[in-house]
Amino acid sequence: MKLNTPRRNKIPIKKKIRAIELYLKGLSYRQISEILEISHTTVWETVQKFAKTIYQPKTLAVKKQRNFIAVDETVIKINGQKKYLWAAIDVESREILAVWITSTRNWWIARDFILVVLKSCERQPVFLVDGCPWYKSAFKSLRLNFVHVTFGPRNSIERWFRTVKERTKRFWNNFRSSDWRRVHKFVFLFAFWYNFVRVHSRFGGPPGDVTEWLQEVMPQLS
Repeated sequence: MKLNTPRRNKIPIKKKIRAIELYLKGLSYRQISEILEISHTTVWETVQKFAKTIYQPKTLAVKKQRNFIAVDETVIKINGQKKYLWAAIDVESREILAVWITSTRNWWIARDFILVVLKSCERQPVFLVDGCPWYKSAFKSLRLNFVHVTFGPRNSIERWFRTVKERTKRFWNNFRSSDWRRVHKFVFLFAFWYNFVRVHSRFGGPPGDVTEWLQEVMPQLS
C-alpha cells in the first residue's frame, strides 16, 4: 500500500522571493516561471501565500504623526462592471495608508474609509480632497479638518493611481475575477510593494520602513 506523503518544498526561499519581486514589477506568472525555471503553479502559490500573509493585518503603514493626507477615488472595472478604488497617501512620506474597493461612492463610505486611514495617525491630520460633496459631509460628521485642493500636494494620490493603472494596463484595467476581494488583495499587495519595495526617486529608497511595519503588525499575525 502506497502512503501519501507531504510534498516537499524544494524551491529555495531566495527563488520564491525573486518570484514575488518579479510579479510586483509587472511580469505575468508564466513569464516568471520561464525566467526562474519553476512551474507556473509554484509561482501562483508563492504569490498567493505571500499576499495572504501580509493582507491579514489590513494595515499598510505604522501609526505615527501625519500632517497632510490626500484622499481620492478612481474608477476601475471588475469583469466589465464599474467599481471605485479608494486610496489615501501621506503627502510628506508618500506612504499609502489605506486602499478600498466599493461598488458605489457616497458620504458614509467616505466616512468609513477615513476611519480606516486614521488608524495610521497618532494625531488628527489635515485631509486634502477634491470638491466631491461626499468628502465634505464625511469630514463634517467626523469633525476633522479638510482642505479643498485641486492641484499641488494632492497630485501625489493622482500619481499613485497612474502607477497602479500602468501595472494593470496589460489587461486593459479590467480585472477578470468573479470575486472583488481578490482584486482588493491585489491592490493591497501592490500598495505594499509601493510602500516597502519600490525605490522612490525622492528618497532614494521605499517610502516606508518594512522592519518598523513588521514590528507593529507581528502581534496581529500571531
